[in-house]
Amino acid sequence: MTTSIQLQESENRWVPPPTKPLDETVWQAWLAKGRARDQRSSAERMRTVKWVSIAGLLAAAGFWSELTPYVVVVRFFVTCSALLVMFQALNTRNYAFAATFGVLALLYNPLAPIFSLSGGWQRALVITTAVPFVASLAWGNAKSGARRLSVLSQ
Repeated sequence: MTTSIQLQESENRWVPPPTKPLDETVWQAWLAKGRARDQRSSAERMRTVKWVSIAGLLAAAGFWSELTPYVVVVRFFVTCSALLVMFQALNTRNYAFAATFGVLALLYNPLAPIFSLSGGWQRALVITTAVPFVASLAWGNAKSGARRLSVLSQ
């Protein structure tokens, strides 16, 4: 004797809730808001990298006599910072800054050092290396100021 099992069908069927049609202007505003937030956070990260690089270079020049055990760290730090700023400059099509920071990355390359950080002229070089970072900060502020003026004039 076999017993068969039958499934009983439910009388209540799931019906998806009604949806509103997509409003294109709301969608575009949402996308623009997200892009603006991403640009602001990216600019803030770049400013932080530049300020930390400036502080690190000036600290290295200030503590020059104690720098010897940390030469590789300083070189690595300056190379990474220069590469980050170089890629940002390439992204914004500022090729002069990109070339400047590319040269800095090659100059401070920790894998194949061009010079040792031990003499007086090297100390001056470390101090002058902070100048392109300061200039890139000023360039970024001038660019954002010009962008704000163009938005206000429209």
